[in-house]
Formats: sequence, C-alpha cells, structure tokens
Amino acid sequence: MNKMMDREIIELYKNGIAKIKGMDIFLLEDKIDIYNDIARKMADKLRENNKKGLTTSFILPVGPRGQYRRFASICNRERISCKKLITINMDEYLDKSGNLVPMDHPLSFRGFMKENLFEILDEDLKILPENIHFPDPGDTKKIGNIVNDLNGADICFGGIGINGHIAFNEPEYDNLDGNGSYIDSRTRVLELKKETIVMNSLKYSGNMDLVPKKAITIGIWEIFQSKELCFYLDSSWKGKVFERTVFGDPTPSFPSTYLKTHRKSSITVSRNVLDYFFEKK
Repeated sequence: MNKMMDREIIELYKNGIAKIKGMDIFLLEDKIDIYNDIARKMADKLRENNKKGLTTSFILPVGPRGQYRRFASICNRERISCKKLITINMDEYLDKSGNLVPMDHPLSFRGFMKENLFEILDEDLKILPENIHFPDPGDTKKIGNIVNDLNGADICFGGIGINGHIAFNEPEYDNLDGNGSYIDSRTRVLELKKETIVMNSLKYSGNMDLVPKKAITIGIWEIFQSKELCFYLDSSWKGKVFERTVFGDPTPSFPSTYLKTHRKSSITVSRNVLDYFFEKK
C-alpha cells in the first residue's frame, strides 16, 4: 500500500467508516451483516416514502442474494406495504437463442426473486405485478423509459464482479478513451466474459456448461440515473476488486471504477475484504 492508501484503509478498519476518493466506505463484520444492512435500508426507505405518500423505486441485483428474505420478513413483521414499491432487476440470463432462460432454470434471476421475495410477502403487502420489472431482450428500451419516467430510481443496490462488472456491464478493452459512450450505455444483450462464467459456475462445482453464455443487462446510464448507489462486497476474494474500484482511475476495462464519479455513491465491505491489504504488506 502507498502511504495515502495505508492511512485510509487503517481508518476504515479502526472506525468502520471512511471517505475515500469522494465515496463513503463502510465496514461491517461479515456477509450476514451486509444482508441485514441492505434489507434494513430497503425497508427504511420504503417506510419513509410510504409515510409521505410517495412511490419508492429500487434497482436490485441477484448478488448479493441474502437480503431479500430478510427484507420480506421485516415488511411482514413491521407491516410495511410494498404496494407502492417499483422494483427493477439489473439483469437476466439468456439461452443460446437469445431468449430469457425459463424461470425454473437454476440460475434464473426471475425465479430467484419470485421465490425469495415476491411470493413470501404477505398478500396484503405484496408488490403489484405491474411494478415488477426485468430487462427484456424483446424490448431493450423498456427499462430506460421506466427509469426516465421515475427521474431515476431512489436507490440502486449492487455487487461487483471479479472483473469489475456492475450488473452485467462487462469490461471493454478496446475503447478505453470512450468514457462517454461506455457510461451512456443502455439496456442491451451481451456475451459474458469468461471470468464471469467461471465465477458463476463455482456454485455448481465449476461446471461452466451450466452457466448461460449470454445475458441482458441494464446499462451504466440506467444505474447512474439513480439518486443513490449502494454497492457491497462480501467475500475475501474481493479485496483486489475493492482496491481497483476505489483507488483506480475510471476506465471501461474495470467498470466499477466509475462508481466514484456518481454524486452519491457508497461501498460497504465485510471485514475479510480488508485482509487483502494487510496480507500485501
């Protein structure tokens, strides 16, 4: 670590909070605390807007994953209605023909969200079907139009992939000076990078044949219209990802480096992510 980085990481390690490169960085103990933090943020924002009679809108990932049952449990227990909640999921896998994978596919994000959130909310609190949105390869302008009508989602939650992808906005290596075009990218179909496929295959003992090679993702533009970005890193292998994201210059070769350019952006990490910095010394 250089001296500046050293001071900032030690401050984060000791105090649980630091301002680094203009971003708020928060430290929690482990991934369970991260799931609880996301669920609580979602519930508190929804309750606050409900009291004001306002619609709430979230852009949501499937990774991290453990927050949704916790959020549903909070809503059911504290009687927080989701009737005025709009959810926009970041992405979904596609089959070889470019169609959405079926909801019963083991990696389907639509299936996951249905099982872990939409169906387990109490009936009188459930999100209205017309307020649940996923990107659609048959209508790639749909999410952009929704985001535009909302004047940006209230909060975009997310994780970061091993190659810096946010949603499935994979790195670009051929257009490193084209920052404007990259951060203005919209919902689109794309081929997944090998690193992404390998990492997503680990839950299947590394069987990459089970991981679809195509996906549809919302773009950087849709993400960055959000009023707030809350991103999370919850595994020990993400130490280098955190370092590049926070301390690296914005570049399409590592998309998460753009997070620091947003007007209100934070990253929350579990303590084992910081082990990377001390192991380097």
